[in-house]
Amino acid sequence: MLLSLCVIGALAASASGGPEEVEVAYPLAGITEGTPSSYIRLTGVAEDEEEDEDGRLDEDGEDIEEEPYFDASMSPTYTAYLGKTATLTCIVHAAKSDKSVSWIKDLRILTVGRYTYTTDLRFEAIHQPSSTEWTLRVKQVELRDQGNYECQITTKPIRTFTVSLKVVEPTVEVLGAPDIYVNRASMINLTCVVYHAPYPPEAITWYHGNETISYTSSRGGVSVVEERGETTTSFLLLQNARASDTGTFTCQPDGMEPAIANLHVLDGEHRAAMQHNSSCVCVPRLSTIIVVAAFIVTCCVVL
Repeated sequence: MLLSLCVIGALAASASGGPEEVEVAYPLAGITEGTPSSYIRLTGVAEDEEEDEDGRLDEDGEDIEEEPYFDASMSPTYTAYLGKTATLTCIVHAAKSDKSVSWIKDLRILTVGRYTYTTDLRFEAIHQPSSTEWTLRVKQVELRDQGNYECQITTKPIRTFTVSLKVVEPTVEVLGAPDIYVNRASMINLTCVVYHAPYPPEAITWYHGNETISYTSSRGGVSVVEERGETTTSFLLLQNARASDTGTFTCQPDGMEPAIANLHVLDGEHRAAMQHNSSCVCVPRLSTIIVVAAFIVTCCVVL
């Protein structure tokens, strides 16, 4: 009955032109909270939430971009030899552009993307499009290049990964230096070791004073044996030590600073002085011992 009166009233209002505003609204019978329209709206929200959980859509229904991040396998330390080339590599995933990664040292921008911004021509930026690696190459490494370098991603806030570069300088040492003592008529064994060289020196030359010593020296009884590897060792062997062998011996590897030792040839009554030089004793490898033994046998046969 009520529904019929509403319909009749609506028709009457329509016939007379109708009111401009409706002051009273009557609910329609049969409408409940569990209507299909309400169910569809809630289902749509649930679908949006599932998209958000998958990382594809945000609250506004727009795609969510993955934030750039550093590769967990990157090394935080690098070692370079003095005068050689150092290569520092930064691995960034999901970078938004080739210019979003920079290398910085001491608050000074070195590179941005593939571009080098420092005036030091020894520095070079290396990056291939679509690659995850941003490389900083330093040529002719100097001691002042040692320190911390920062790989930065242009995000908010900025993300930084710090790597430490250690510059290793080759060193040369004569074991037992600065003073080495031997008995007269004994075997002289001077051992020169080259540490931290990027590659073995092409040659190692021995000097006694200002004169070069080799197996062709007029002194006779001279042999030089070398062992090459991560450390290069040169053994200078002199048979039958004599007073004239006393003096300064220099080990000179090519392209490196020399090492110097003072040799003292003593008579038998000065054995106490030799005991202060126990650090000069070294044990060469078996291959070196064999070569030395062959050298001694050869000398004995010649004599």
